[in-house]
Amino acid sequence: MNLFTEDGVYEVVYRGTHFSFLRFIRMDEICDVCYLTLKNILTGEMFTFEQAGIVGIREISGASRTGTKENTVA
Repeated sequence: MNLFTEDGVYEVVYRGTHFSFLRFIRMDEICDVCYLTLKNILTGEMFTFEQAGIVGIREISGASRTGTKENTVA
């Protein structure tokens, strides 16, 4: 699960529930179970998801994979 970028904001579908505006915090492996911790950037709420329960995950904003950032000033 090496899909996280430094400044990325993600959406996660976990066991039928949709979570938005999440920033990656950390990944832990405890007793052969992988857990992902993400933080909602709007509310500050922290979520820990068991990797096996994640149905879908996608980046909704952030730096591109090449490491260059888009200049939004015209």
